[in-house]
Amino acid sequence: MRRALELSEGPAQRLMRQMESDPATRALRELENSPTLQAARMLEQSDIHRLIESATTAHASFEAYTRSQHWAEVSGAIAAAHSILARPETFDALQRIDANLKHLVRNVHHAVVPLANQLQSFSIAAAKAVHPLQEQFQHMEAWQTSLAERMAQLQNPWAFEDHLGVSVVGFARIARLHDISSGAEPFDPAGREVFSEELGEPVAFDEDQSPADREAAQIDAGLNAEVVAFPQNAYPHVLFSAGFELRIEAVAPVRTDRGEVGQYDPQHASLLGQIENRLRVVIETELQRIEGEAWLRRRVHGDLRKKWQDRKAAEHEQRGDSFPVLYYADFMELMHIIIEGRNWRDAFQRFFVSKEDFQVSMQRLAPVRNTIGHNRPLVRTDQLILLAEGTRILRALGVRM
Repeated sequence: MRRALELSEGPAQRLMRQMESDPATRALRELENSPTLQAARMLEQSDIHRLIESATTAHASFEAYTRSQHWAEVSGAIAAAHSILARPETFDALQRIDANLKHLVRNVHHAVVPLANQLQSFSIAAAKAVHPLQEQFQHMEAWQTSLAERMAQLQNPWAFEDHLGVSVVGFARIARLHDISSGAEPFDPAGREVFSEELGEPVAFDEDQSPADREAAQIDAGLNAEVVAFPQNAYPHVLFSAGFELRIEAVAPVRTDRGEVGQYDPQHASLLGQIENRLRVVIETELQRIEGEAWLRRRVHGDLRKKWQDRKAAEHEQRGDSFPVLYYADFMELMHIIIEGRNWRDAFQRFFVSKEDFQVSMQRLAPVRNTIGHNRPLVRTDQLILLAEGTRILRALGVRM
């Protein structure tokens, strides 16, 4: 306490102590009863008394708090958290959890239809774990009810029997992706953050990869494994029940020369065609609005124009007919036209808000387009990216889904 008081002394008291230790000061002790010195001491004594009172009060309050139940709970939780985080094996354990989840979604096939009471309890937990965007759901109860109703539509086995919680939370994540992609502002910053969190970074198409390896590559690139924590054959039904819906009847599976089964679904090709051609329409409409009939020359780089014109001429020579020149632009060339500086600023920012986010969306879709073009099976990650990003782009263009 003495040390604390020394540290707390004010300038006047410090000056007094220094003066009293000085030999010259001792010669002036007769002045210590002077009114000035007495006033200074009274001031310092008053400050010290206030300090002692404050310290005593704070100490008493702290002692009372440490004896409370709340302190016991909080301090215990803090100590446990610090203990766990301080362990060297914690990071390894988190890595094992990620690896186990990846293994789960790739290898577990036995599925069940959760019972009604399981759906109710799990949907409540999922609603709390996966928060919707507040603009779309003002109350958590509405979000939980919405999840339960969508899951109840699934009549065939769809959830991993020993991991119901993982499948249900995964369903909530897919439902949230649908609600964002089909909402009024599918490319707003909050939605962009969710898409990045759930779908990860774009992955380039590799025609030598097997379907399983392609799906693993998506997960390694940051796609949340929970969004594909469902059996392969049940996944299209999960996507549709979560909100994504295409109405064309799928064709029977086909086999490649090597015997690989390919789920070539005309719904997927149809959706991709809608995305690609709607982008062509908006490019021509918006740039023509600005530049008139000269839009192609003024707003598209000469190398691209020549490439398209060569493709158009080759097709015309082959079959005696051809489409407008923009229809010979490939998928990613459409993206480059849209994000080009002047074009983006003058025409397309109002649709997609964020150039970087739109570019990532197109990069995610490009390998799915190549997969369909090569008649390869769409794995779960492909299906989700196609529906989530495709819906988002079409919605941004004003297409009602």
